[in-house]
Amino acid sequence: MYPWLSGQQQQLTALIRQQHLGHALLLKGVEGVGKRELAQALAHALLCQHTNDGHHASGEQGVPCGHCHSCQLMAAGNHSDLHVISGSARSIGVDAIRQLTQVLNESARLSHGKVAVIEQAEKMTEAAANALLKTLEEPAGEATLLLTSSHPERLLPTIRSRCQQWLLPVPESEVVLRWLTGQGLDPSLAALNVNQGSPLNTRDYLIAGTDRRRRELLQQFVELATQPRTLTSVQSGLLEQPVHLLWLQMLLQDALQLALGLSPAGLRLADSEPLCRTLSQHGPERLTQALNSLLQLRQTLQPGTGRPVNTGLQLGQWLNDWLINIK
Repeated sequence: MYPWLSGQQQQLTALIRQQHLGHALLLKGVEGVGKRELAQALAHALLCQHTNDGHHASGEQGVPCGHCHSCQLMAAGNHSDLHVISGSARSIGVDAIRQLTQVLNESARLSHGKVAVIEQAEKMTEAAANALLKTLEEPAGEATLLLTSSHPERLLPTIRSRCQQWLLPVPESEVVLRWLTGQGLDPSLAALNVNQGSPLNTRDYLIAGTDRRRRELLQQFVELATQPRTLTSVQSGLLEQPVHLLWLQMLLQDALQLALGLSPAGLRLADSEPLCRTLSQHGPERLTQALNSLLQLRQTLQPGTGRPVNTGLQLGQWLNDWLINIK
């Protein structure tokens, strides 16, 4: 288990041992904190044939023995009493939930109940969520449902109210940076910040080499003042991914902090401090204006705003306004 979740796992397995874990548990936390892995570990503990009897080498109740038939099936990835609805699709439809309900109503193949995991439960359609309600109220036999969600506010209130909710907080940065270093990566606090503190997202971001792209793109943006001919290149770079505009927003926020005479200790992009100092020379008024219009632009470009948007045109206008304002 990830080091920032080991304490959470111990607390939850203690609830399993004490039979205080509810029949429906909602694991909620930021994307990439490890909710899926924790749900799998809990499912393993729930299905182990010796979880509560202490008949395994460690003698630690609530921890899977790793040797019983159930644990062997879990290791092989084909336990017949574990049912997972993946959140990889755009949505979770009513048919998937109805099928899950039907399976949970059947007898367990082994003697230790059934476990269902619904990943990214916020993706359930309204019909799917309503179909799940009855099962949440009256689960069949010893069935346990484990739901994960990065956006629990999108779940129906009736779903949330029927679950035992467990928040997985954003882990301490020191713990994550140490873990990332142990993975053979070269992390920075800035890389962690641009990923909203998410350990697994930061890992994938570093492996993909995206941090280098961030520094390059922000450097190009700052150089626009002296090299306006690179405007098209900067524009296309910012359009590559929506998160690239977040990078720019964070850079401008840090620059504004310096322009206001505040300490550089709190910069979120500490590795871009020289760029921030260059931008800070434009003064707090211009930076505030640019930030406000950028925030409006990001809001406009979000999906579901209800109106078609020419992203390139909108961003091009923002960049042109920026160049005019800093002259």
